[in-house]
Amino acid sequence: MIYAWLRRILQNHAEMHASVFPDSWKVAEQLSRRFAEATRDQLSELLATREKVNADQLLAALADTLAFETQCNKKFGIVANNSDGLTVYEGSGEQAVSFVGGISCAFEPYMAIFVRGEQAKFAALVTQAQSAPVADDDPSLSVLASSTDLLYQFRESLRQCAALSTGQAMYDLAVVFGQSLSSYARNVLIQGLPQTPHLDDLKHVCLVINTADYCASVAAQLESKIIERIDKTYADRVSFAPCRDALLGAINAGIRVLVAAVENMCEPAFGALAQGPWHTLQTVGDQSAYVSMIASAVDAATLSVRRHVSGSRYLRSYCDKLAVRLCEKYSAAIMANRNHQGEISEVGAEQLLLDAQALKSVLLAVPAIGAEEDKKVQPPNTYARIVTQGVGKIEAVLKAILAPSDPPEALADRFLLLFPKAPRDTFQLVLNLKGIRSADHHLYHKSLQRMIQDTNNNAVAASEPSAATYSTPVAKGTLPAYMEHALSASAPLVSQRNERDNKNKNKSDGHGRMPSTASSGMLFANRSSLVGRSESPAVFSPSGTGLKSGAASSGDLPQTLLAARDGRLQQQQRPDPLGITGVGSSASAMSPGASVFSYTAEPRNVPSDGELGGSAADGTNSPVLASLAANATATRSKINENLRKFMSNMRRN
Repeated sequence: MIYAWLRRILQNHAEMHASVFPDSWKVAEQLSRRFAEATRDQLSELLATREKVNADQLLAALADTLAFETQCNKKFGIVANNSDGLTVYEGSGEQAVSFVGGISCAFEPYMAIFVRGEQAKFAALVTQAQSAPVADDDPSLSVLASSTDLLYQFRESLRQCAALSTGQAMYDLAVVFGQSLSSYARNVLIQGLPQTPHLDDLKHVCLVINTADYCASVAAQLESKIIERIDKTYADRVSFAPCRDALLGAINAGIRVLVAAVENMCEPAFGALAQGPWHTLQTVGDQSAYVSMIASAVDAATLSVRRHVSGSRYLRSYCDKLAVRLCEKYSAAIMANRNHQGEISEVGAEQLLLDAQALKSVLLAVPAIGAEEDKKVQPPNTYARIVTQGVGKIEAVLKAILAPSDPPEALADRFLLLFPKAPRDTFQLVLNLKGIRSADHHLYHKSLQRMIQDTNNNAVAASEPSAATYSTPVAKGTLPAYMEHALSASAPLVSQRNERDNKNKNKSDGHGRMPSTASSGMLFANRSSLVGRSESPAVFSPSGTGLKSGAASSGDLPQTLLAARDGRLQQQQRPDPLGITGVGSSASAMSPGASVFSYTAEPRNVPSDGELGGSAADGTNSPVLASLAANATATRSKINENLRKFMSNMRRN
């Protein structure tokens, strides 16, 4: 070997010529460096001119080269400095050039030959696993043996590559690892799943799920190891995410096959449900026989799955998907009964409701099947919600069938209560299951549409601003001019109210409430100011028979007069079209910088003289009331317009 020749040259120099040259010249090291440069150039030329390079010979030459470079570093005392990563002489600490990579860099462009050889080796293992029989009768076997063989080869290849190159070759090898795992997931795991699974196939399906999970965890570890060893230039590009996705797809496919196996085991039960005499059933009894058949199949399958699946999260995923599919199969069987036996009677619907409750109990018990006896397994909240929603849809359809079909409005009303979104296809299903003639379907659809429109109209009316009362704190200076004028006008009335409260403090009714006349007069005066009229505020007479002075009016004035006359006006009045609520409550609620307004844009009907119970004959000033009613009608439109502007400004602010 060429490296042995250099060793003889160095030995001859040490024995015969080393004493002639000064040690500072480092003649032996310089001879080795010139040899490395010449060898690198010759290797590059040789590899470039050869048409075909044998992978084994290439790896053997590269291994000898790396061993020689490492030996040279050790002979001449060249080590790596841990502080800055540079190579230095061990004794003096002077910077030195490492021999590593001096010759081996000539092999780097041809390392793809090594990678292609490893790729062919992995492909052969995957092909062998496809045709090999599956030995799943071993109770100690938790994963497929083919996966352990493939991953062992991965480790050996990575170890060999790390000794030869940590650059482009290692990155290419990482790509090959990911591609091989993806191929294994598709061609071995997924294709090995049975097409029509039954109870005997569940163990093999569980082995596939466990194997995919094992390969995914090893892929994550392999990715971390490669990132640690590879050059920093390639570290960010290493990713095993595509192969992990392929393995996750194999896990999901396996769980779907498990659920399909339970479905196949329950087919006789759902067939009995579809063929049941639900139209001619006379009485409601215990749960039907098909429910017991479903429970038996679910228990047997779930017990096998729990025994062989290694991950609890996959058992939970199996339970979730099983609950969804069994509810769908139950619903489909009920619709299939329509095609075989005709409509479902009310007694039949009641029996199916009872069976649905029994099926719900069976499904809620699935997570606890096969669990240890000393551990009480409660169904997770998510799973319980899946079961409740799935069975609830079935129960809603059956309850709609129980609704009377005459008149059509009764059925439409019950359907809207059960299905607020009113799906048309579900309503059509209810009509079919109840056996209503096709010629009469349009009557029921019209009734449903009319109720939907009425509901929407009521919702729109309820959401209008005029139908609600708002209470919003408003800072001074942010209101329109007419509202600022109203606040200014009401300020003296607040002071007047405080004075009256102090005077009548001893006249309270024992519960701290002020006499109704004072509150009524205050509220009436305030409303008069808010309307913006120039008349002086009116004040009620204590006798409640009319006005003491003033002629102001507002849209809600007659109601205030009536309350004052009866002496029953409470501290909190129902808001009027401009409803200042701070006046009718305690004076402390009115702050100098802000006022709380409670307003509604809903117009109110003005009571007539007869509604007030007054007339000219009985001395209750009915001409005054008539005048006030007329004035209220004239000013209502102006008040509503101002309110709309005020509400618009409030929303923007």
